[in-house]
Amino acid sequence: MTKKLVGVVFIVLLVFAAAAFMMMRRSHMMGAMAQVKVGDLHAVTASGTPMPVPASAGELPENTAIQESGGLLVSLALNPYPPTGSKSTDFDVTLADAATGQPIADAAISLDLTMPGMYMPPNKPVMEPGQAGKYHASGLFTMRGLWRIEVIITRAGQTQSVFFDVGL
Repeated sequence: MTKKLVGVVFIVLLVFAAAAFMMMRRSHMMGAMAQVKVGDLHAVTASGTPMPVPASAGELPENTAIQESGGLLVSLALNPYPPTGSKSTDFDVTLADAATGQPIADAAISLDLTMPGMYMPPNKPVMEPGQAGKYHASGLFTMRGLWRIEVIITRAGQTQSVFFDVGL
């Protein structure tokens, strides 16, 4: 009986150690944003470092994040907010000239949705241009967790990317 009890305790401790290792490894793979809360939407660098909100942005709704890059102000709004896995989400991108605030309507924009901590199949909602520098797409986050949204902007033969993280 004692050998059985020791064996069971050993197995339980082994399972707990493996679970703790997996949680630490996931946290390491996902970086500083690993502890992101559901609904947190932030502008980030390609490596996931949070970016400051531009001073010209003013007060933003909770479903919107903005960043300045390459002379452009790029904002992303998600609806519904917070988004949920496996349900349609609307992605609304607004482009404006960072110096003048004038809308930029002559860009081609695409999205690439990924999870930083794991391989994901391509998830690239198609953005449609609207009026006054507004672009729209609908797409799916396929599961809960930390998602990185790459907004790929092509304008006048130049391509640049900006990134946003959101927790589901």
